[in-house]
Amino acid sequence: MNITPSDKDDLPPVAELCAVSKTFNTAGGHELKVLENINLAVHDGEFLALLGQSGSGKSTLLRCLTGLVAPSAGRALSGGKTCHGVNPEASIVFQTFALYPWLTVEQNVAVGLMARNVTWAARDAAVDRAIELIGLGNYHTAYPRELSGGMRQRVGIARALVAQPKLLCLDEAFSALDVLTGENLRQELLTLWRSPESGLSSIFMVTHNIEEAVEMATRIVVLFPRPGRIGLVLDNPLPYPRDSRDPEFQRLVSVIHESITTMALPDLPQDIPLSGQPVSRGRSRMESIPLVPVGQILGLMSILRDSPELSNIYDISDEIGKEFGETIAIVKAAEILDFIDTPQQDVRFTELGRRFVDADRLARREIFKAQVLKLRLFQIIIATLEETEEVEADQVIQDIASALPYDNPEKTFQTMVAWGRYAGLMDFNANTRTVFVPEGDTGEYVPM
Repeated sequence: MNITPSDKDDLPPVAELCAVSKTFNTAGGHELKVLENINLAVHDGEFLALLGQSGSGKSTLLRCLTGLVAPSAGRALSGGKTCHGVNPEASIVFQTFALYPWLTVEQNVAVGLMARNVTWAARDAAVDRAIELIGLGNYHTAYPRELSGGMRQRVGIARALVAQPKLLCLDEAFSALDVLTGENLRQELLTLWRSPESGLSSIFMVTHNIEEAVEMATRIVVLFPRPGRIGLVLDNPLPYPRDSRDPEFQRLVSVIHESITTMALPDLPQDIPLSGQPVSRGRSRMESIPLVPVGQILGLMSILRDSPELSNIYDISDEIGKEFGETIAIVKAAEILDFIDTPQQDVRFTELGRRFVDADRLARREIFKAQVLKLRLFQIIIATLEETEEVEADQVIQDIASALPYDNPEKTFQTMVAWGRYAGLMDFNANTRTVFVPEGDTGEYVPM
């Protein structure tokens, strides 16, 4: 349901975040800032898409916007008024279907009215209307097990719409569906939103799919990670229905791709200390290591060797079947090890990367070891291990938390252990929770 810009300017936002930051305590008790100083408004009649890499805080932002999570700082508003608790004017459709298997379609949809004080007659009428709107008119008494994935997600959408919310939120709602089912459901949702009879005004969609955002949204916001912050805002004036072959469609996709890639893979030389230079724990600059298994780095190198026509990160993402953000993380991991270079969106072997990919297993590990030893996080722990036989994991995690306050220290520690094991530099005893230098590296470790 679209309204004119002048009308929109006279109305308070349907939902809004004002200077919102969010910090969580990790499992190890460390503070992790996920969002920082977020200012974002969803206006009446608009379809806003939020894009970002995995771990950038997209879902946390959605939960703050709808009141499921309280901000650590700042305010969440609905209709210009501060929200205290869950926003009653918003409904959410999650990635997983989240249906009660023991309830029928009709009963599952009615769950969306549990918090509303309505009569049985009004409830039944609202449920019937929502089921008809989403195209499940003959499935009132069916159970979730009798439905396909696409039909289950339709039930989730009907449940979100039954209370006629002012804001419908989609949290990766199409990512669990096959390509054809997802595309069909996207088009039907657009038809609902644009139909005055549906009563659906505003939509806020969290997605990692750039093409999906350009296909559906009237405004696109890109969230940059560590901590999550607004990085790019684009209006999308393309008329519906949108054609992915349209030059303007492709231009918008390219602008978003470039924004995310430039943020994650800047064309700047790495600041690596000189060989033999001591590394202080107090150094202010410390590069994160992507949370990527060794096996994925090796797999990327093999694909680049075997398929030289894969010259840019977009082609690689399509080839390996990963979302764009995941692909960037794998590419960045190879880049900080100096195996590849990424001018603009291109991905190219370095001389070292070529030697690495052509080497045998043991030679690869020696090269990997040499490159890992150039990373500051590893220099700190290796220097400590040279002084003592073992180090408590909690001490290492605390050092990571101090050096990288916007990274999850526990997950970073797990990645460090995996890389260190492959390189033969360190090992981890889960029983004693200590890190130690392995005796007599046999070269038998196989990365997963």
